[in-house]
Amino acid sequence: MDKFLVKISKSKKNTKTNAEKNVGLSEENLHSIEKKRSKIDIVPNTKDINQIQNAVSSDVVTSKSDQTTNTLLESDNFIQDPGEKSKNALILFSSGFGPYQPNNIIFPQHSGRKFRPEWYSSFPWIEYSSSSNSAFCFYCRAFPSNTSDPTFVSVGFKQWSKASYKSFPQHEKSFGYKEASAKLAGYKSSKKSGSIISKVNTHHQQIVADNRAYLKCILDSLLYCARQGIAVRGHREDEDSSNKGNFLELLTLRANDNDIIQRYFIEKEKTFRYVRGDYTNTFLEYLANIVIKNIIDNVIAAGIFSIIVDETQDLSRHEQVAIIIRYATKDLSPAEVFLGFYETETTDGETLSMLIKSTFVSHGLKIENIRGQCYDGAASMRGSYKGVQARIREENHLAMYIHCNAHILNLCLIDLAKQVSYVRNVFGTLNTLHNFIGASSKRHAIFEKMYSVLNVSTCDGPKTLKSLSDTRWSCRLDALKAVLLNFQTVVSTLEDISENDAVCGSDANALLKSINTFEFLFCIYFLKNIMLLTNVLSKYLQSSSIIYSNVQSMAKVTIQELCNMRCEESFNNTWNEVDILRKQYNVSSPILPRKQKIPAKLGGGLKKVENTIINKHYKINIYFAVLDNIINDMGERFEENNLYVLNCMQDILLNDMPNNNSFKEINKMYGFDEDNLKAETTILNRMYKTVHDQNNVQSKINSIASENYKAGFPTLTRLIQLFITVPTNSASCERSFSCLRRLKTYLRTTMGQSRLNSLGILQIERERSSLIDKDEVIDKFSAAAECRGRRLLLQ
Repeated sequence: MDKFLVKISKSKKNTKTNAEKNVGLSEENLHSIEKKRSKIDIVPNTKDINQIQNAVSSDVVTSKSDQTTNTLLESDNFIQDPGEKSKNALILFSSGFGPYQPNNIIFPQHSGRKFRPEWYSSFPWIEYSSSSNSAFCFYCRAFPSNTSDPTFVSVGFKQWSKASYKSFPQHEKSFGYKEASAKLAGYKSSKKSGSIISKVNTHHQQIVADNRAYLKCILDSLLYCARQGIAVRGHREDEDSSNKGNFLELLTLRANDNDIIQRYFIEKEKTFRYVRGDYTNTFLEYLANIVIKNIIDNVIAAGIFSIIVDETQDLSRHEQVAIIIRYATKDLSPAEVFLGFYETETTDGETLSMLIKSTFVSHGLKIENIRGQCYDGAASMRGSYKGVQARIREENHLAMYIHCNAHILNLCLIDLAKQVSYVRNVFGTLNTLHNFIGASSKRHAIFEKMYSVLNVSTCDGPKTLKSLSDTRWSCRLDALKAVLLNFQTVVSTLEDISENDAVCGSDANALLKSINTFEFLFCIYFLKNIMLLTNVLSKYLQSSSIIYSNVQSMAKVTIQELCNMRCEESFNNTWNEVDILRKQYNVSSPILPRKQKIPAKLGGGLKKVENTIINKHYKINIYFAVLDNIINDMGERFEENNLYVLNCMQDILLNDMPNNNSFKEINKMYGFDEDNLKAETTILNRMYKTVHDQNNVQSKINSIASENYKAGFPTLTRLIQLFITVPTNSASCERSFSCLRRLKTYLRTTMGQSRLNSLGILQIERERSSLIDKDEVIDKFSAAAECRGRRLLLQ
């Protein structure tokens, strides 16, 4: 006879209601017990006492919310006999036990009758107490109520003579038994499939998850359009439209492979689809604000920064101001970030400076943290008294002004075309030639025909003529190379037009006489060699990662190379190479220019010709004149940015033995500790020389950043950060204007400023926009006051 030698600890507090009597553990603890119990597969009538004890000891926990519940284990014994304890039936049932139905025992007689084991199968709810020789109802004990029969709950049934034909069947028909059975069945069902509350909660969570997944699809599609710079909205977006715009058409395409979009957008499972223009504007604004917040956090963490500002006119004839911020990252590398497009009615110094200040205030940036400002050469920007740079320096004298070096070089090239008549004439002819052939599809077709007939190979250059522009800095080189490489094609095209076109033949003939000369060929070849050198500098100056020392050294090297070209040997090489081209293209031989007449009121006669030798005329009046002009102009204009304080920084960072005045100047202007700066510079130079061979500023900066010397050289690190923060060009603004032209096309001229700004930020800052946390956007959208009311559940 197997018996369970187990005890259950009794509750130290009395329950106040029947519900409290019936529930020994909270639902959470019972669910945990049931979950763990199912893992070891314990059946109600198991006889393995050790297995029962192990299961109970690992499953039963103490409820912190119900002070009437104690642990199921207080000793090594476990009580299942209903006569010993009549309040633990629900706990036993939750732990995997059923009615207590012992078989291999001796049932004592009562009034000449005794309990019969076959009743277990006839009445499965019966459990027998060997300690009291009585029968109980396991169901009523587990879920007692006011209508329950106390005999089967707490007293115990002993009238065995009436059991099978009267008392047990009557008990099964009683309301208390039926209620307990229903509760037991519901409890079993809830353990398998979950309670009503959990089902409702699970359903709610699933709805929220689907809604958020749909909004993420919306955001992904918007981000795709924004980052690619394509239009979001369509002209007509109704159901009958065959082209609803990129955004809606993209959603329709994605619906083929995305069940959420198919349900919400195509099948319109929900009332709200969030694809209207006002919603897309809101989403774009939230996305852009997250990018801006990330940028501002990085700028504030850097401590100091510089500003780069430029303005242009969009296709709506609105003045757009682009604001760029430059700062040094943690690894001591420069970063230039786009802050946005801002519309302004006027572009005077006062208006632009107020715009910059208000923008900084709105983003939490301080004017006193500015260390540099870089603009183009416009008077409203660089003016010494009322310009933007002067107004900013009135509030912060440390915000030094840097004239954009790329614009400086461009001004040098423009002046070159204005100062030397031969260069002016060549560029004028190039411009007229491009307009003449490119303005007519008929004349351009003749050019293409001649190109294919002559089989010109220009794999390393342009195959069509290029226009000239004062703002596209490399266009002059492209225009020169296009004519030089396609010279025979251009000549043949003009000859064909001159012979066969009755309307434009005279113009073609005039252009033909202008270009089919040695002078023209010499100028474009010579200017191409100059532009090749300056174009290298131009591209280098457009980089956002260069620093002051690199600009100065690159400009000096370029000027030196131009000086090296100013010699007899170089001229002779150019002359010989052009003469070879002249023979190849069958161009007339070089001649001296005609003698100029002196006006009669000045005495009349002919001017005396200074150079009677042809090549000497070309050398002095064209070759040397062009080189002298550009060398002097570059030297003077780049001297504007040759600032003493920046040279002091460069002296400290570059030289092994810096000048003492450099330390004093840095200490005077920026408040650096002079002694600490000297000591750190001396130690760093010694350490650097033992490892590195080359000695330049950029190499030292990379060394400090890569070898983590920042902790050991805090003052020097601050100096490097300041040196890196100072801008050198405003090319980032020019690149943002290229983005502006892609965004605000002639079909999108009615775009609002907020939408334009958001799209510009998301496209220009592509790397940051690809890392946006879309859950954060959805949370902001859900919490927005204007979005409350009837909407999708997002929380």
